[in-house]
Amino acid sequence: PAWIRPPGTMFIVDGFEYAASSEARCEHWFLTHFHADHHRGLTRTFDRGVVYGTRTTTELVRTKIGVPRERLRVVEFGVVVRVDGVDVTFLRANHCPGAAMICFEFPHRRDASPVLHTGDFRFHDGMRNDPTLLRITSDPSAPRPILILDTTYCSLEHDDFPTQERVLKAVRDAVVHEDLLSTRKLFLFGTYTIGKEKVFLEAAKVLNRKVYIGKAKRSVMDAIALDPEERSAMTHDDSKTNLHVVPMGSTSFMKMASILKYYKSRFDTVIAFRPTGWTFSAQKKTARATSRRQRGRLIQYGLPYSEHSSLNELREFVRFMNPKFIFPHVNNDGGENAKRMLTLLR
Repeated sequence: PAWIRPPGTMFIVDGFEYAASSEARCEHWFLTHFHADHHRGLTRTFDRGVVYGTRTTTELVRTKIGVPRERLRVVEFGVVVRVDGVDVTFLRANHCPGAAMICFEFPHRRDASPVLHTGDFRFHDGMRNDPTLLRITSDPSAPRPILILDTTYCSLEHDDFPTQERVLKAVRDAVVHEDLLSTRKLFLFGTYTIGKEKVFLEAAKVLNRKVYIGKAKRSVMDAIALDPEERSAMTHDDSKTNLHVVPMGSTSFMKMASILKYYKSRFDTVIAFRPTGWTFSAQKKTARATSRRQRGRLIQYGLPYSEHSSLNELREFVRFMNPKFIFPHVNNDGGENAKRMLTLLR
């Protein structure tokens, strides 16, 4: 698909599933972040070139997939790197830890539009002050940028999300409230392989309590840049705390019941926090940043905590960037759905 190869380059972004194709012809590969739908096809035997990524992302590629160091290149945020005559800059994407937007500029072709591949991202006002984004948008005489855009939530159903800060405040309020109601309760915090870490770190901070991280998640957290306070809040002993980090699937009522049975000697209530943007839709808008459901001794909080942009945020970003072209890189069928998304964005 067109959106994996930034126009004007021979690079491929997040397109490792095409590495075996004879049409790939690529020596420089870029990975925006360590989510499976983006590194799919990248294996320990990868030998088609060099993979560029942030420090967190490349460390996860090395430790979790087994790609050797010599195949990986770390790119620091905000530092311009020249690759095959193209200036490449990684920008913070406000997605999962290590996630980057990637800007490609062409210093030897002044008439060439810069290309911004957003990877997965959530727009916020601070991005308007990013030096790289200002550079490629502020000169009216320069070619307008080309945008390869995360369109995960490019639909009227997901036109608006609460801010992450508002949802985190709701998490603080909820854990304090539930903590006062009973003494034998277990808190579960759903996460992906990487992503949603701010939710459980916020809970640990407000309760002044450690949070249990299992072996699989621990190896991921070891690759993430955390401040000393956050690092010290984690424990690898599940008996030391009633705050436990679990896979997102373990926050379903069925899984919660199994977990409660396992821990029945210690706990009589399970309270799960399920942070995902899919919790929220235009048909279910409320003033609250959480939804609470209870089945007996099982309590589930749905959190509209999105690490992707809502439709309104996408529209704001497009207005700010004023791109020459937009390539949706999620749900792009090359036909009617792509046209529908482009109409919504403008």
